[in-house]
Amino acid sequence: MGLKDIFLSWFGKDGTLKLDAYVGKLATEVYFKELAIQACINLIANTISRSEFKTYEKGKETKKDNYYLFNVEPNPNKSASKFWRDVIHHLVYDNECLVVQQGDYFYVADSFNVDKYAFKDYIYTNIVIDDYQLNKTYFEPDVFHFELHNEKIRIIINGLYESYAKLIAAAQKHYKKQNARRGKLIVPTDYPQTDEAQKELQKLLNERFKRFFEAEGDAIVPLTNGLEYEELENKANGNKGSMEGRDIRAFIDDIFDFVAIAFQVPPQLLKGNVADTDKAVNNFLTFCINPLAELLTDEINRKMYGKKNYLERTYMKLDTSNIRAVDIKDVAGALDILLRIGAYSVDDCLKYLGMEPLETEWSKARWMTKNYEPIETRFEGGDNGEK
Repeated sequence: MGLKDIFLSWFGKDGTLKLDAYVGKLATEVYFKELAIQACINLIANTISRSEFKTYEKGKETKKDNYYLFNVEPNPNKSASKFWRDVIHHLVYDNECLVVQQGDYFYVADSFNVDKYAFKDYIYTNIVIDDYQLNKTYFEPDVFHFELHNEKIRIIINGLYESYAKLIAAAQKHYKKQNARRGKLIVPTDYPQTDEAQKELQKLLNERFKRFFEAEGDAIVPLTNGLEYEELENKANGNKGSMEGRDIRAFIDDIFDFVAIAFQVPPQLLKGNVADTDKAVNNFLTFCINPLAELLTDEINRKMYGKKNYLERTYMKLDTSNIRAVDIKDVAGALDILLRIGAYSVDDCLKYLGMEPLETEWSKARWMTKNYEPIETRFEGGDNGEK
């Protein structure tokens, strides 16, 4: 067997190199998109779970069965926090969520079929809850069907990500190629052609050189029979136009930015940046959480309470005012103003601070400082009685 035959023996029948040359493998799939979507879902779900479903009867806030059902225990298997996390997950990820009532409890459907009609109630069938399929057919008034958008945002994100995934993969490949070590193994013409020598050469290439390249510290590979290894200089490292690790991170940041924009989440909140946090939280509540809260309560009020009760001020409201963590020193001045103009009672202030109200006659009363008076009194001349 000559040198040419030895060289050709390194290749398979399909022309591929059989040697285990040490080249970093590029994963065929990356999960940055899914990470960004799940981060959005968790952020929105965590925020909604901190909200409170308030129930009213004839305009007066009450805490009865419905309050307990929506804020503590929607069903025996899940707390309200877990229940609403499931609702938000389906709503954001699947663009819709179906909640059905069984007995006195509510359950989130994992999957379902819906037949839509222009002038008749929608019909829901094949409803599956925790791997159990219901045989019952539900009509539109019997369920809560929450829908987020007209189009599935996740489909749009998937289409956008297909292009960016290629850019990220190319950046990773280019980065690894630039920083990979390269060398050449010089095989002398008089290298032994015996089977034993060939096996030793194969072992050298497949095992010893692999450990040599993978070594984190200093490493040495022994060479015999006139073999020589020569390290090749990576000229790409000195190229100003070369790809760096930061360029890959920039592509990933773009993915998070696009996903955040799709769900009206400030990108800095999604990525944990602390700059302008107060402004970002305000935008998050205004453009993402409050519209979502209105979407949930509108569906609950029209299906559970109905027109007559709602117009008589018997309804449910998702209160998002206590989502933000506040320092009592930061709100003391505002509470003082609200108290002295009669907007808040003492009990209202205590509730805002997360404390139990006193439920006394004086703590429920409205107070107003003497500095305020009706404008009619001023027009009539005030205390002097002058017109």
